[in-house]
Amino acid sequence: MGRRREEGGEAQRREEMKKRYSLFTLPIVFFSLWGCGQWGGGLPEHVLARVNQEQITVDEFNREFKELISESGKEAKEANLGNLKQAYLDQMIERKILVQEARRSGIKVSQEELNQAILEIKRDYPGEGFGEKLGLKGMTLEEWKVRLEEKLLAEKMIRSVLHYRGEIDEKEALQYYETHISSFQLKPRVRARQIIVADGEEAIQILKRLKKGESFEKLVMKKSLGPERVNGGDLGYFSQGERPAEFDHVFSMEVGTISDVIKSPYGYHIFKLEEKMEPRQIPFEEAKSGILQELRHKKGEEEYQKWFKGLKVNAKIKINKKWLRS
Repeated sequence: MGRRREEGGEAQRREEMKKRYSLFTLPIVFFSLWGCGQWGGGLPEHVLARVNQEQITVDEFNREFKELISESGKEAKEANLGNLKQAYLDQMIERKILVQEARRSGIKVSQEELNQAILEIKRDYPGEGFGEKLGLKGMTLEEWKVRLEEKLLAEKMIRSVLHYRGEIDEKEALQYYETHISSFQLKPRVRARQIIVADGEEAIQILKRLKKGESFEKLVMKKSLGPERVNGGDLGYFSQGERPAEFDHVFSMEVGTISDVIKSPYGYHIFKLEEKMEPRQIPFEEAKSGILQELRHKKGEEEYQKWFKGLKVNAKIKINKKWLRS
């Protein structure tokens, strides 16, 4: 907050999409259902739990849990496997409760929304990979779509409740600012350009040309191997420690000057310092809008937790006791 963060690359965006459309996680940490006195016996052996009138079968749970373990790379040991299973069963029950409430409230997932989610997932599994992935999960395409629709419905239900509709006065925002004053202190920042090449002798020759007055930006376009070459080598703004250690050299330079050749594990760099920004304290007026947004989000989460607790208390939940002891 109070700072603009650079957006990640395409790989990061894809990874976030992958997480968002995963069938096996929900974006909110809920309450544990164990020991709440809401579970009992009387369920067929193939049924793991019943949430109101809907069932969670043992096969359904095993498919999802196996996929969760394989995707996260977890090697569950016997000692904590039971705890992991209980925690994941909690998530499945919570998803059922949210989906049921969404349908009761008239919330729907449109065909367009479902198709968009499927498209995003398919991009991560080119060729036959998508079909193979479904095969590993042991479900048909239609079964998989039902699970995905449930996930999207649960997310929609959460978003509809999570929004805080009350007012937050300036006094509360100011109190937050004063309590978290260190969060609004900006470190020194610089803006620099670089030329990076793979050969040290080539870097020395480029530096000689720069000292004779050739344009840094033009030599970037001709010689640099870095992706920022399309922007004249502009690295944007950064603080010490945000880039590899070799980049910190620019903090000791004067604005407008060019560095010597600096070797790093990535190649041979020549930097030009464009701008220096001194450390400063962000004033309250500048930070206020971000603080209000943060407080609304926090209060929205608190209201959501109260709402879901009431929903859970009223739900009729049964869990297979034999499974608990297995």
